Amino acid sequence: MNKYEKLMGNTLIFAIGSFSSKLLVFFMLGYYTAVLSPAEFGISDRITTTSNLLMPFVMLSINEAVIRFAMDKSLRRSDVFTVGIKTVLVGFLVFLAVIPVMLQIDMIAPYTALIYAYVLFGMLKSVCALFVRSIGYVRLFAIDGFIATGTTIGFNVLFLSGFKWGLHGYVISIIASNIFSILFLFVVARLWRYLDFGRRTKELQKEMLRYSIPLIPTTMFWWIINVSNRYLVTHFCGDDAAGQLAIACKIPSLLTIVSAIFYQAWQISAVSESGQGASTSKFYTRTYDYYGTMLFCAASGIIMLIRPITAILYDEAYHQSWEFVPFLVIAEVFSSLITFLGSFYMVSKRNATVPLAIFIGAVINVAMNLLLIPDYGVLGAAFATLISYLLAFGIRAVDIKRLVTVRLDPLTTSVRFLVLMIQGAQLMKSDEYSFLAQLGIFLVMVLINLRPLMRVLFALYDRFIPHRG
Repeated sequence: MNKYEKLMGNTLIFAIGSFSSKLLVFFMLGYYTAVLSPAEFGISDRITTTSNLLMPFVMLSINEAVIRFAMDKSLRRSDVFTVGIKTVLVGFLVFLAVIPVMLQIDMIAPYTALIYAYVLFGMLKSVCALFVRSIGYVRLFAIDGFIATGTTIGFNVLFLSGFKWGLHGYVISIIASNIFSILFLFVVARLWRYLDFGRRTKELQKEMLRYSIPLIPTTMFWWIINVSNRYLVTHFCGDDAAGQLAIACKIPSLLTIVSAIFYQAWQISAVSESGQGASTSKFYTRTYDYYGTMLFCAASGIIMLIRPITAILYDEAYHQSWEFVPFLVIAEVFSSLITFLGSFYMVSKRNATVPLAIFIGAVINVAMNLLLIPDYGVLGAAFATLISYLLAFGIRAVDIKRLVTVRLDPLTTSVRFLVLMIQGAQLMKSDEYSFLAQLGIFLVMVLINLRPLMRVLFALYDRFIPHRG
């Protein structure tokens, strides 16, 4: 199996395990908007985003080191997993000392217990799942993703409709699903075999922390770009507006699903194919081109379908959220491209300069949010997010040339971006011929990307369709 076939094969496995389940969660948005008010959805989103921000600080981003070091064949897998779990547990014990500070923050004080439970089991789930994936249990990782989605939805229905726990039930359902997933992975992958607390792992722990700790600022800057606007929208516009922004961010999650499936497979290939000269450079360049093609075409399709998706899935109280989506979808394209380029830092184990692009994007994001939200509300927050990602992408595209030889073709990227912006502007016009215009622009995007699209389709045909001799 060559490197392209391996990448496609792993992508297909992740797609089978993840896409249907993630798509099911997306369609559950209609249920969430029916049982939770915009204000309740905004608060529950604040709890989960706060928890996700805290996790890298508490566990020192050790989950990222687990991915990279577990794929290193010169190391004992049990040592890597043990370091990961030990770091999580020690970090959580230290985090308990911060409870008095958490109780002083009005926005999160009433939900402190939920946040602590979410953080603990979220960290353990992350380390276990990423370790399983890194040691080659790709199918098990995909199955776990499917099961986790099913249990989350089951607990959602039980806690929201059965017990009527409201926003608390929404968050508890995620916590309960993480607990179930941890138990599932421990039993099926027999993860206890990889725990050896009596073995000395001090040197490995230092090496892993040297890799992971520099990623913490990156995570913080990502958080500022991704979700700090929700806190500022809450401050300037209230919980209802924050709920509208939170639900608007769910539509770009369709694009996130597609990119995440590919990226999971790409991480494995990027590491295994590193250090092979011109062959590797060609592989990286071609893969980047295919990935960009997939992202821009998917984004164009999502923008085309935003209004019908909103009308079908969301309760009437959320219908105006479609107005904010085009900027957020385009921003997600560049977020995914930034993440793809970030994989080259992981390959080289060189993270010291990673935060630069994200730091600049985060500073611009906060400044633009403070400038735009008071006058333009949620729309200003969405536009600020897009500009931040564009700047961060440009900086990273230049910086990455220090590490690898990969051709990014800025002209093609600029043309694709311009088409998406025209499509978003046309959507805001919203006349009786709007859908026909959207369809036409989508076809233009397909034509622009026709060559790489055909290459991908022919490669898939050759890989998965049996040929008669």
